[in-house]
Amino acid sequence: MSRPRYALLFLGLSWLGATACGVDLTGAELCLHSEGCERGGGWNFSIPLSFSGLVTSAVTGESLPGVTVRFDAPARSWTETALTDSTGLYVTKGLPSPMPGDCTGLSLSFGAQGYEPLRVTDFPSLICGPGYPRLNARLTPTP
Repeated sequence: MSRPRYALLFLGLSWLGATACGVDLTGAELCLHSEGCERGGGWNFSIPLSFSGLVTSAVTGESLPGVTVRFDAPARSWTETALTDSTGLYVTKGLPSPMPGDCTGLSLSFGAQGYEPLRVTDFPSLICGPGYPRLNARLTPTP
């Protein structure tokens, strides 16, 4: 790299360093402001608890479009519904600003006509917070 490119890189990194006041992933807050985060300036981003994954047939392994995915967080009286796309993928928008107590009774349910419903309720304690865990599901056809 030539010297002018290094100088440009340094200026770019200096600018980034001057505008970012901090990142706190444990508190799920990201604040970008040159004046500091505590003063209310800048942008605050709240990281949700959002699931994504692939839904397939347990018999054929083919992806299943149009499956209803329901995300329930009863401790917050919160529910969200999503559908799998044409390739069997789903993404939930997510539980906003999750706190540790919010995950009591957390569940993801999968349902489609011609398949046995599936409800997942056993999540590791690490799931209970902001993030984007991936959960794939395999549905069994009804007899």
